[in-house]
Amino acid sequence: MGIFNNPLFKVSLFSSIYLIILILVSPYIDHIFTSLDEDIKVRESNFQILGEILLHIIVIAIFWYLINNYVPQYIEKIFNITMKDATKSGIAVVSSIALIGLQKNLIDKLEYITIRHPFRLQDLYR
Repeated sequence: MGIFNNPLFKVSLFSSIYLIILILVSPYIDHIFTSLDEDIKVRESNFQILGEILLHIIVIAIFWYLINNYVPQYIEKIFNITMKDATKSGIAVVSSIALIGLQKNLIDKLEYITIRHPFRLQDLYR
């Protein structure tokens, strides 16, 4: 049994490659959107901030979809190994958590909307 056939090696290899890609690309996605401080300075409403949150999540979902569909194919070709379903599922979970965790602007806005300045019924009628 060669090292490339070892499941632990495969998971480690795929996870490392995914994390490197995410660490390189995630800041670009995060910087597409304004920070919470900038939004507060220009006095954006909660609905405008919520709209940015939704758009940010949509962009992340599209990027995550592209990564999970195309990166495994390239890794399998380069290393001449196949990814099984369990490995794909594990990598999908790790990559989604890492991708969301690297979005500082999104996390700050979610915290603001849900904890520090939640929606109130009166906000709906303004």
